[in-house]
Amino acid sequence: MQASADALITTRFDTVIYDLDGTLIDSARDMQLAVSRVLAGHGLPPVSEDDVRVFMGQGSKVTMAKAFASHGKMLDDAALSAVTREFVRYYEADPVGHTVAFDGVAEVVARFDRLGLKQGVCTNKFETPSRMILEHLKLMPPIAGLAGADTFPVRKPDPRHILMLIERMGGDPGRAVMIGDSIHDVEAAHGAGLPAVLVSWGYTVRPASELGAEAVIERFDALPEAMSRIAAR
Repeated sequence: MQASADALITTRFDTVIYDLDGTLIDSARDMQLAVSRVLAGHGLPPVSEDDVRVFMGQGSKVTMAKAFASHGKMLDDAALSAVTREFVRYYEADPVGHTVAFDGVAEVVARFDRLGLKQGVCTNKFETPSRMILEHLKLMPPIAGLAGADTFPVRKPDPRHILMLIERMGGDPGRAVMIGDSIHDVEAAHGAGLPAVLVSWGYTVRPASELGAEAVIERFDALPEAMSRIAAR
């Protein structure tokens, strides 16, 4: 069964692109601590991990705008840029203290590596903490490619974020797939001409089943079977 699924996968795909937060890793606790430190410095109460899961997905600046807005504080661009720099400083000091990979991630990444698939991460988190996390969790390698919010001039949901990463990795966009957790991943994937697989546990307000992906998985170890079903269509 696994051999036939693997054969379908490698016939159809040569590149797998993952989102990071909410897809490969649960980083909400470390994000919550850094966001709350910034808020405390401005006389505001902390946010919860559940709050942060909703705030994340579009980059640090949007996360901070949502965090302050949750306390009724609307910031102009200069103030927002300043608090974002504060957040990045706190977060990059220790982005791995409580962050873990979701169950099944390491095993699936290792399986795809054995199949010879190129694997990369396309995230709206900055590249430095993303790399620190992936290396700390021993996911890089075998994941080799990484595009953060500051790697290219564009970021998701702009499809060029994915396409530029695939090009850098030497992959074929026509043989790639995007694995994510939000509408931004679906929009970027479809804009780039890639099928999208969403995880059901991600950081999104709307259920993954409503976001238009080609498949939704309930466990990460279900990803190979989902990709083989897409390949068989």
